[in-house]
Amino acid sequence: MRALLAIGALLAATTASAADDAVARATRLYEQRHYREAARTLETALPSLDAGRQAVASLTLGIVYLGSAELHRELAQSAAPIQLEYLKALAASRGPGASRLASLYLGQTLLESGRPAEAIRALERVASEAGVEPGPRAQARAHLGLAHFLLKDAATARTIWKSLDARDPEVKATLAAMYSRAAMTDPAPVALAEAALKDGDRASPLVRQKLIGVYARAGLTAKALALVEQTDLKAPAATEVLGPTKSINFYDPALLGELAALYRQASRVALERAAADARVKGTAEYYLGAAFLEAGDAERALQATRAFLALPGGPPAYRNRARVREAAARSLLARRGDDASVWAELSPDTAADPELLADIVAACVRYRLACTAVEPRAARVAETGERRKTSALNFALGTYHLRKGDVPRAVAYLESARDKTNKNRIEANDPLLLVTLAEAYYQTTQFSESLEIYFEMSRHFPVVRRLQETLQGVYAMTHKSAGDVKIF
Repeated sequence: MRALLAIGALLAATTASAADDAVARATRLYEQRHYREAARTLETALPSLDAGRQAVASLTLGIVYLGSAELHRELAQSAAPIQLEYLKALAASRGPGASRLASLYLGQTLLESGRPAEAIRALERVASEAGVEPGPRAQARAHLGLAHFLLKDAATARTIWKSLDARDPEVKATLAAMYSRAAMTDPAPVALAEAALKDGDRASPLVRQKLIGVYARAGLTAKALALVEQTDLKAPAATEVLGPTKSINFYDPALLGELAALYRQASRVALERAAADARVKGTAEYYLGAAFLEAGDAERALQATRAFLALPGGPPAYRNRARVREAAARSLLARRGDDASVWAELSPDTAADPELLADIVAACVRYRLACTAVEPRAARVAETGERRKTSALNFALGTYHLRKGDVPRAVAYLESARDKTNKNRIEANDPLLLVTLAEAYYQTTQFSESLEIYFEMSRHFPVVRRLQETLQGVYAMTHKSAGDVKIF
């Protein structure tokens, strides 16, 4: 994601207060990609702001949460193949010192990857294997119920869930998450979540992480965000001790996706609040179009984007970007992916505009639209333009080739997009670019380079720790030793 925020250009008439106010501080933090700190600044300040400033603060908060949503969506996508490779290898190990929990987390990861039938085999192994502790066994059965539910066997799912003893807080939280994902109302997922948090003096990381999605799906956005603030996002869901010098951390594979969904929801709530103020309505509609499209709601994305385009004026770059979004939404609604028809109505002057070409290629990748006519033109512009002006285009082309399976070409484009002076610093590089480059390095087994990116990112986004540690495990298995790659 390039910096979406151009408050100075779009809101000049409404931002006349002192430069040191909460909105200005949050804007600076956002531009440095410190999303969580920016959101905290605004959430803390909002209740005390006067009515005239609340709309601008809500608008800025919505933009910040949209950036967080995009980042966590990409992290979830990148994490899945690494987790699967690592957990499959662990689960295949037999004999003394073998993990008993690997199959539990492999089953969960398969569920998150849309493979419930394969998940059943892994989860049944945990549920039936001798020596597995009651807690992990119950969690395996709870996820087994969800796998059956996703395979349209609700009766079996309910039978499994009803058989579980939910007195343990972690089992209770897991069941709350399963009921929530199955859209069940009896038992009520939120009531179970409340009970799980009250059991014991201090809820475990697993309990808190499982319940974030429960509150978000119930529409309790503020409560879910408050729980995120109380949760150690870098903490593993479980640690298995296999010997005096060997232990393995396991992470909830659902968390990244649930955080992405929560931040999408929080973005929409804040932007809709901002849109109620006529002074910022147009700008809020622009970002609502992006938020709805990020959430997969093409119809509402189209409505919001057209509302923005119907307004007079507005910076040309933003209007052009909105037209790309409009074309993508129309294509999704029509189930049409032919690029000639999708992009035909865009202005002819887009042919050599690197930023607009970047938006088009990125939309092709994100929404699986055809890009065969646009990509060669974009490649020519990227080759002949200044690096500073074509960074976003190189990023988009790198992602395009990564999804097409041409990984060496993807790496070349992505490395060209990265700021070479400030190699992996998020202040100088879009975090989405870094995540995508780390994924490309993983696919080419350049594990050290990938780990360097994750280490730097984890300093600001604690949830990245799970990718860092899982990839460390893959590296160790591949090379029989961690060598010079270390987790700090």
